[in-house]
Amino acid sequence: MYFFRRAEGSTVEELLDRLPDPVFKRAVGVLEMISRTPDQRRHYDARLKWELDENTRIQTAFEEGELKGREEGELFGKIRMLQNLLSLPQSTDDALHPSSRTELETLVTELQAQLRKRMT
Repeated sequence: MYFFRRAEGSTVEELLDRLPDPVFKRAVGVLEMISRTPDQRRHYDARLKWELDENTRIQTAFEEGELKGREEGELFGKIRMLQNLLSLPQSTDDALHPSSRTELETLVTELQAQLRKRMT
């Protein structure tokens, strides 16, 4: 209630000092936006849109990186398992990391072929 009763007669700084909770900070931001001119409001909206777009871009990049890491880890596991079955020395992460996905898949295919050949 304090916020609603005192908001009109207080400066932004005073409100933020008295009510440091993030919910009130957001409310103060909305009040500031409402009191702006149409041009200032357009600028605010454009900035808000940019922030939302940037957050989405970062989240998407994070998710793509996470997926790529999982897929790479699966290939590392297949390579090591096949090397183990073939009684070959197992490659380290440091040895495998510089390889592209295509190179890793090719290595898996070659190791699978060696295993098939050995089993026949």
